[in-house]
Amino acid sequence: MSIENPHIRKGNGYGRGNWKSFGRQYVRPCVGSFHHAVAPGKLEKHCTNITRDFCLLCLMKIASSLLLFYFFLPITFNIFRAKVLLLGQCITLLPVVNIFSANYRTARFKLRSFRCIYSLVYLALTGIYCTLFIRWYIRKGLNLAYFANCIYMVVVYLSAWLFFFIALRWQSILGAFSRCERSFLSDHYRRQSKGRFALGWKIRFTGFAIFALALVEDWLNYYSAYQSNIVQIATCNRTNVTVWQNFYLREHPHVFHWLPFNGFTIAITEWINRCMRYTWTYLDIFIISFCYGAQFRYEQIFRRLVAVQGIACPTNFWHDVRMDYVAVSELVQVLDAQFGHLILLACANDMYFIATQLFNGFQRRRVIANYVYFWYSLLLLMFRTIVMLYVGSGVYAASTSPLQLLRNVPSQHWGIDLQRLTDEVASGENVLSGKQFFFLKRQLILAMAGTLVTYELVLLDQVKKIPDTSTDCSYF
Repeated sequence: MSIENPHIRKGNGYGRGNWKSFGRQYVRPCVGSFHHAVAPGKLEKHCTNITRDFCLLCLMKIASSLLLFYFFLPITFNIFRAKVLLLGQCITLLPVVNIFSANYRTARFKLRSFRCIYSLVYLALTGIYCTLFIRWYIRKGLNLAYFANCIYMVVVYLSAWLFFFIALRWQSILGAFSRCERSFLSDHYRRQSKGRFALGWKIRFTGFAIFALALVEDWLNYYSAYQSNIVQIATCNRTNVTVWQNFYLREHPHVFHWLPFNGFTIAITEWINRCMRYTWTYLDIFIISFCYGAQFRYEQIFRRLVAVQGIACPTNFWHDVRMDYVAVSELVQVLDAQFGHLILLACANDMYFIATQLFNGFQRRRVIANYVYFWYSLLLLMFRTIVMLYVGSGVYAASTSPLQLLRNVPSQHWGIDLQRLTDEVASGENVLSGKQFFFLKRQLILAMAGTLVTYELVLLDQVKKIPDTSTDCSYF
């Protein structure tokens, strides 16, 4: 007598790789005719084992699908931007609504929205905070450290306003990406990207890794300030204030000189400081993100040309490739026009603070936590600056990568579209810049390093050492 289960017979459609058959072939045997002959206890145990195996296989299938989506499938800039935008909106930047919508036309700036109100409240309070901060240190007397703090306040506050203005144009920026990416979602580009890290994975990994390092830096800064506060209490023999009251009076004298010391003012002050600190990091993350978006499309064109190397291609092939290349080049021009001021601000700010922090590295500190925080902060600043410059210059490097392949095409296969494509690649104009003051190429990294060395020698020769403030017992 055959005990073959009729629910899993060959040809019944249950083994074709769909989810219905995937579930039925593990669930239905529990009620088959063979299992009715099994003892009740064994039947329950058998069904439990099958259900457990079925759940494990479901989880494995879901996990493999997620890994495939996040690591290997090429996706659009419109899809990736949601999580990066959400990260910025947590610190009051880019107040755009409907960021998770698949249709880029619905992602827009909306004045009457919580995100916009949240950003405007932050901009208003931070403007007051920065004014009090700069006024306080000007009255106290500027030195290199105080001047650097004032520059930091101005740059971060200006960055927040620039991101707000970018949010006003965000829909048109996404439209430029969408028009460029229409042909890159076709099968011939998807096949060339198969088995490679996806655009979204690279952007999310780089962005969230840098932001995680910034979280560690923020904690080290807080701990370092707390330890310095303990040293000051012991040095000045303060017995009339609590540890935390002394901490906030010492760290934010420009605020608590005018406002009462209570939980509300502490919360607002901490919120403003956290948003300002992470805005500085997010500026580099944002530049890295859109540079990856343009660079990835140039790389797709290069891989498509590598796939047909040595093959006689028809005229319409070169016409299509040329139009795709022109579309990416037009996107780079849009990005340069929209984000050039961010690139200029980020490069100038990072370069200035690397120079001043290197100068401050030669002074002594009373607490080991100060040393740990200082060198961690400096190394992180140098790391994210190099990453930003390297990825930004990668757009130009990727735009010129097809040139050698095009020049190797035999003359008998040469045509007008191939000639125009070669001229477009060889022009070297597909590059991002800081409002045309400088261009993001690999040579810029060495040029900035040489400028930093020169500036550092001037600081060491001309500028006096900054006095130790840990023994300063005055609040105001």
